[in-house]
Amino acid sequence: MSSQSKSIKSYLNCSFECSCGKVHKSLFAHYIFESGAIRKLPGLLKQLGYNRPFLISDTHTHEIAGCRTEEALRTAGICFTSHVLKSPENSDVAADENALGSIAMANDMDADIIISIGTGTINDLGRYFSYITGRPFLLVATAPSMDGLVSGVAPLIFHNMKITFPAQEPLALICDSEIMAAAPLKMLAAGAADILGKYNCLLDWKLSCIVNNEYYCDTIADIMRTAVDQTMESTKGLASHDDKAVSVLTEALVLSGIAMDFSGNSRPASGAEHHQSHYWEMQFLFDQIPAVLHGTKVGIGTVLMLELYNTLAKMEKPDFDAIRENISNRMTVEAWEQEMRRCYRDGADGIIDLERKSKKNDPEGLLKRLSVIEAKWDEIQELAKTAPKAAEIYQVLEEMKAARIPADVGIPRQYVLDSIRYGKELRDRYTILQLMWDIDKLDEEADFLVEKYCQESVCG
Repeated sequence: MSSQSKSIKSYLNCSFECSCGKVHKSLFAHYIFESGAIRKLPGLLKQLGYNRPFLISDTHTHEIAGCRTEEALRTAGICFTSHVLKSPENSDVAADENALGSIAMANDMDADIIISIGTGTINDLGRYFSYITGRPFLLVATAPSMDGLVSGVAPLIFHNMKITFPAQEPLALICDSEIMAAAPLKMLAAGAADILGKYNCLLDWKLSCIVNNEYYCDTIADIMRTAVDQTMESTKGLASHDDKAVSVLTEALVLSGIAMDFSGNSRPASGAEHHQSHYWEMQFLFDQIPAVLHGTKVGIGTVLMLELYNTLAKMEKPDFDAIRENISNRMTVEAWEQEMRRCYRDGADGIIDLERKSKKNDPEGLLKRLSVIEAKWDEIQELAKTAPKAAEIYQVLEEMKAARIPADVGIPRQYVLDSIRYGKELRDRYTILQLMWDIDKLDEEADFLVEKYCQESVCG
């Protein structure tokens, strides 16, 4: 492990009373990042008291690390069952009902621990399957490409909607440094971009604390800032697959998952930038377009959302009386539902049901928020002034040869416009998108961002 790992060691299998008033817990207890780490799996299983694992991988991850894992178990005389999900041609397995059903039908009822071999989808499926079957979970990672390595939640597609479900955090994370460093640059860049998105989500979390008095923890936020700082330091080395840079990035991704466990949800690691990513992912699924890495989309969304914070930092104080007087002229419920059916298609019913429960767009709730926003405008603007410049993140993505604008990964102009206007409807979560809607600036800002980042000639 690198010298940075002390920051992780203090959070392994821990429980402590925080100054925020809550007790933070993490079951994650073992982190192995070294060359040949998979060979340590049999000994770790024996140490933990498990002797019959159920392995889950896909076509790609089985070739990268699954065969090595199986060989290590065979050599140690450990019985196991291995289920390999077939990866679609030119695409990846989706974390949906079909994949979960395949895993369930192959389930070894006698297995006493679930092991996912993979990083993104396979990790999400494995830890959710572990959770619903009441068995512990262990992860053999294949790339530092996303921030859910040790998270206790899993974003899955259910009825065409991306929904975050409770899941089993891993007892251990095994990372063979050679495998991790050999990951394609686009996966390394995706992991880094996912972490850079925390700049925005921490702003969103604090914004909601100011406007809605939502729970916020400085300790957890500091953990995330450490993860972002580590990532920023590592980005230059990722292009050359530098071992140390990959190690630092992996630890940052682990810290992100620990922060989510401490908070009990994804708030410290997911904000409006993730809403953009999830919206685009849903549209790609609807249109049967090959998937784009989650972190890649998050990086693009981060640039867009930081633009909104940069705008907010320079904005004149709105005429709140005029905003209140104009509420009756906003989109009617009927027109909004029609837009949801256009944008969310088969997932529209879930979006409409969420709004009926959360009432994010209800005039009464809006009036209450406007009173708070008006009273705390200076505090909100001071928060916005702490945001990095969108151009800085754009440049870091460029240096990593990562996608920076929607056209880089084939996201059409209309997708982008709709994701900025309506991405907030995906979650009952206050973000910069909801604030811009509250002060009646969202449509205007959406048009501006599309004009700046999604020219017709390059973005379809």
